[in-house]
Amino acid sequence: MKLINYIRNENMKIYKRKRTWVLIALVAVFVILQIINVRAGDGGTAAADWRSQLEQENHRLAEEAAEPDALQIEIRQAEKNILLNEYSLQHNLPPETNAWSFAGDLSGNIIFAVSLISIIIAGEIAAAEFVSGTIKLLLTRSASRTEVYTAKYIAALLFGLGLTLLGLLLSLLFGGIMFGWGGLGDSYMYVRDHTVHQTPMLLSILGSYLFHLPFLLISVTLAFMISAGFRSPIFAIVIPLFVSVAGFVISIAMNGWTWTRFFIFSHSDLSGYFLGDPAVKGMTLGFSLAFIGLHLAVMHLLSHTLFVKRDVS
Repeated sequence: MKLINYIRNENMKIYKRKRTWVLIALVAVFVILQIINVRAGDGGTAAADWRSQLEQENHRLAEEAAEPDALQIEIRQAEKNILLNEYSLQHNLPPETNAWSFAGDLSGNIIFAVSLISIIIAGEIAAAEFVSGTIKLLLTRSASRTEVYTAKYIAALLFGLGLTLLGLLLSLLFGGIMFGWGGLGDSYMYVRDHTVHQTPMLLSILGSYLFHLPFLLISVTLAFMISAGFRSPIFAIVIPLFVSVAGFVISIAMNGWTWTRFFIFSHSDLSGYFLGDPAVKGMTLGFSLAFIGLHLAVMHLLSHTLFVKRDVS
C-alpha cells in the first residue's frame, strides 16, 4: 500500500507539469500526420484499376530487390509485399484502409514515437529532483531509497504505457473518421515461411502493440538508469534519445544479419515470432526474452546501486 501511494505521488508530479500535456498532445499530432501521409499516397481507398496497380508494384518491387546494393531487409520486405499482392490478386481483395488496418499498421510507429516522448519523462524523473534538492523531502519520510527508486521507475513506465494506449485509441478514432469503421471482421494477412497466413484483425492489432512494447521498455529503462545515476537531466534525456534512434535505425538497416542476434534493439520487435519471421533465422522467442531480461537486469543493477549510494547533501 505504501508503494502504491509513492507511485501515485510520482504520477501527480508528472501530470501537474504543463510540458507533460504538451508531450501528450504530440501523440495526437503524430497520428494526424500519419493520416495525412496515407491520404497523400493512395488515399486509403482502392482505385478502379487496383489490379493493374498491384501488378505494376510487384514489377517495381522485383526490380528493386534485384539491385546489387539492396539491403537484406529491403529484399525480404519486397518478397513479402509481392506475396501479399499476389494473394490479393488471386482472391480479389482490393487494398483498402480502414480504422482497424490503419491502427494496426501504425503500431510500430506509435511505439517508437511514444518511447521517445517517454524518455523525456524517465530522464528527468530522478535527476531533476537531485538537482533541485526536492529528493530530500522524499528521503526524509519513512520511504527507503529502494521504494523511491521503484515508484519512480513504475511511474515512468506507466506514463509510457498510458501514452501507448492513447496512441492506439486516437489512431482508431481518427482512422475511423477518415477511413471508416468497416473491416473489423476482415482478416489481417501476413507472410510466414514464404506463405500468406491470416489472423483476426482485432487480434493482430492487440498483438502488434504488445509485440512492439520491448522497445518502449528498453528505452525507458535506459533513460531511467542514467537519470538515477547522474545529476544531469539533459544528459539523461539526450543520450537515451540518441541511442534509441540509432538502435532503431540499425536494427532495421541490418535486419537479417547474423551478428544482430546480439544487438538488443534487434529484439525490441517480437512481432516476427507471431506475425512473420524472426529477424535472424534460427533465433527463438525464448532467446529474445532472455536477452531483453538480461539487459534490463544489468541496467537496474547499475542504476539502483548508484541511486542508493548518491549523496543528497
